[in-house]
Amino acid sequence: MKKKVIILECTEYEKDLIYKKIEEGIKLLESKNSPKKILIKPNMLSARIPEEGVTTHPSVLSAIIEIFRDRKIIIGDSPAGMTIPIEKYWEKCGYKELAKKYRVGLKKFEESIPLEIIIKERKIIVPITSFIKEYSILNVPKFKTHNLTTLTLGIKNLYGLIPGIKKSLLHTQFISSYDFSVFLIEFYKKIEDKIFLTVVDGIIGMEGDGPSSGKLRNIGYIIIGEKPIDVDYVCCKLVGIEPERLNFIKIYIDKYEFSEPEIIGNFKEIKNFALPPTKKFFFIKNNFLSKLISPIAKCLRVIPVIKEEKCKKCYACYDICPVKAILNNLKINRKKCILCLCCFEVCPYKAVEIKKSFIAKIFK
Repeated sequence: MKKKVIILECTEYEKDLIYKKIEEGIKLLESKNSPKKILIKPNMLSARIPEEGVTTHPSVLSAIIEIFRDRKIIIGDSPAGMTIPIEKYWEKCGYKELAKKYRVGLKKFEESIPLEIIIKERKIIVPITSFIKEYSILNVPKFKTHNLTTLTLGIKNLYGLIPGIKKSLLHTQFISSYDFSVFLIEFYKKIEDKIFLTVVDGIIGMEGDGPSSGKLRNIGYIIIGEKPIDVDYVCCKLVGIEPERLNFIKIYIDKYEFSEPEIIGNFKEIKNFALPPTKKFFFIKNNFLSKLISPIAKCLRVIPVIKEEKCKKCYACYDICPVKAILNNLKINRKKCILCLCCFEVCPYKAVEIKKSFIAKIFK
């Protein structure tokens, strides 16, 4: 049977409307998966209010909880920042209120179990939340751009199953976009069978400098499927990106069995969807052009810069930096910086900006 991905138009965060759309999507999937214990995994990147479009909207979670109200449900995540208490995340993102309303637990991923992953014939032990042992995952990402993976959707959202600061430390082992994408796919394959549903909050998405400082975009769709790889593939189509241009999708297709999913639902392609500045130069397929650009790659660099006038000295960037390139005075040591952009992701005040080289600005 051909895999299905459902695209449903939804232009506002009205809980009853979202409920009807997701319920319709689940019926169209004709899925036989019906777990008794569900871990809802939203995108809770930072302690930001829903209107900022950085995190999964609570109205989407409310609708999901009501649909699966006869199951045992918990909502779980573990942001990489250490200085901000998890309770502030729950409150700011709007999850504390809905958890109280529906009497579901809010769980920080602290206890972990080891997960063995083989990457290029090298064995790596990665910690993953111990909740995965008894709960099936309902994956609820936010539709956003990402400076390292181009888009952050179903597969990237699962990276949040790795507890706390350990996520950022992995960037020291997988520095480039390609290497990090290899890791993401191997991590995903290890837990693929634990994910029974993926629901993308694409009502209001983010383009440009995602995943935290981009421009909000009215995408106007909820995208639903069983497998994150299928959902991510279709989401690329939705915004006019050839799916195999994304490293993690290309890696998956090249290594594992994949067939293009059947899209159910009418949609209009989102035109002129702005990609992150770090991705402008990696979509060149012409070999001749690639060779010409290669010698000036260093001139196309983008680097994080901390803007003093915006900085509130919360030290979220300092805590998350995996190579300690951010100093006590909140200056960045360029020699140590590996350009993972974790600091850019977690800053709640948009004080970390992406600075482009002169040539990179020309290619904007």
